[in-house]
Amino acid sequence: MTCMAIAAFASFVIAPSASATTLTESGSSLAVGASIEGENKDIVEFTGGVIVTCSNALLKGKLTQNNTTGPVKGEIPVGSASYSGTGTNGDCTSNLFGGSAKVTVNSKLCFEAGPSDILKVTGCGGNVTFSHNFTGTGTCKYETSSVAGTYTTNSTPAVGSLVNQVAKGESTNPFFCPAESYLTIQLNFYTTNSATGLTFS
Repeated sequence: MTCMAIAAFASFVIAPSASATTLTESGSSLAVGASIEGENKDIVEFTGGVIVTCSNALLKGKLTQNNTTGPVKGEIPVGSASYSGTGTNGDCTSNLFGGSAKVTVNSKLCFEAGPSDILKVTGCGGNVTFSHNFTGTGTCKYETSSVAGTYTTNSTPAVGSLVNQVAKGESTNPFFCPAESYLTIQLNFYTTNSATGLTFS
């Protein structure tokens, strides 16, 4: 990404107990199919040899499971996770020659807010994949089967946190690409075009 974003949710959230299976808005259970947005709370960083920093991240998806005995689930389509910063043409910034990097999430993202405070993001049956296109240098691609973090309950908006989640560089990467990229991101969760935050309870 996430760019991973993550995608990424990205992506793509912390629970005090295993009973946190309901996502609500203003006290009411959010309907399956409702739109969800994750907006960054702090700066987003990809580290590991080369540092990429993004000022803004926005992930747009929909709720696919809620208010059941299982985890809360959602999906973010390909092209629905965006990252930007103060670099060239609004790209993120990097410490590599050129100073800018365009972050792109190349896979669909699926997330689960399950028991034991765990937020899990996958590639919906495939890998989570993202790339960094460094201005004037080239593109580095990364992939991982999943990333994991935590989510908050009984707080509005709910916050999802992924810290130092690692993805491996693809074998076709140019020589200058680091072997790994580590994503750190915090996201506040909302419904589309609403100032009202979502809550896990």
